[in-house]
Amino acid sequence: MSRPRLTLIVNNDVPCPQNGAGAAQSSWSNQFDPYALKANAPDLWSSYFRARFRSPREVALFCDVSFQTALNWWGAVTAPASHIALLIMLTDPGAPEFFGQAVERAA
Repeated sequence: MSRPRLTLIVNNDVPCPQNGAGAAQSSWSNQFDPYALKANAPDLWSSYFRARFRSPREVALFCDVSFQTALNWWGAVTAPASHIALLIMLTDPGAPEFFGQAVERAA
């Protein structure tokens, strides 16, 4: 028996209001590749942590994880779990913009 798979459906025909400088752009791509995002997630998170924190120790203290875990994130070995991603998005007002710009550059 196969496991159910998550399918992301993107509809680029429905406009969504944008209040940013890139409002003229209707979409980054006609097809969103979740596997590419998963493969690039450690690099995205590493660049975020390096921009926001001074060291892996600060990351460990802020996210309440072990130093080794923070070191793995810092070095782009692994990416944080969803609860850490939520913590970051809820506590850093600049995080959504940082990741939006990073994904836009990659698209």
